[in-house]
Amino acid sequence: MAVRRVTGSWEGAVAGRAREDVAAGRAKSRSSWLNEAARAHIEREDLGAVLAELLDDAGGPITEAELADAGARLSATQPR
Repeated sequence: MAVRRVTGSWEGAVAGRAREDVAAGRAKSRSSWLNEAARAHIEREDLGAVLAELLDDAGGPITEAELADAGARLSATQPR
């Protein structure tokens, strides 16, 4: 994996958390901590795009009527 050096500014609280995580051994370095955070952000965005596509393929969001129908069906099958 190719690594590229970049320079940026962090909010104080973010920099402090990265420093604490490195000191506690939860990250190898601040660079690896930031790289992992950026990777997680990208994965969340990718997952969001996939979920949006699946939702579109399924006909859009669940309507209130569909939700009420599902709730009624579930409560009818649950033992009392």
